[in-house]
Amino acid sequence: MVALTACSDGRDSDPGGGGSASGPTEAGDELTDPIVAEDGSSGLASCAFEFTRETLAEREFAFEGTVEAISEPAAMDAPIEVDFAVARWFHGGEGTTVTLKTYDVSGTSLAGDLGLEAGERILAAGDDAFLWGCGFSMPYTDQDADLFEEAFAG
Repeated sequence: MVALTACSDGRDSDPGGGGSASGPTEAGDELTDPIVAEDGSSGLASCAFEFTRETLAEREFAFEGTVEAISEPAAMDAPIEVDFAVARWFHGGEGTTVTLKTYDVSGTSLAGDLGLEAGERILAAGDDAFLWGCGFSMPYTDQDADLFEEAFAG
């Protein structure tokens, strides 16, 4: 099984979290490439899918939720488990809690600074019980919640 949880183009990231990534909140009603270098070139080659409304709609699940707990694995190469309290499902789930896997708690999304920690409210999407990065999961904003809702409407 292949898990897509974080993306990197190999360049050093901005330690202040104010990198040059361009997320959906900066593009008005358009989803944009979440990985954009300062020179405007794309580092998307390291992500399996470009972040668009259409590719977001292809994910198995999407929800708005709050991180409740993060469990470090016993084995070094095992994924981290993150427990979420789900406020609403946009697609593919039910219930008020869900546990997802990820390999990168500190930088799951390059479409903004998504440092997963208890109490963090996020919009999450993924497949096979894995939280996707590369812009598919992001800090909650009303505008991005509207985009998630539109992507899964129909």
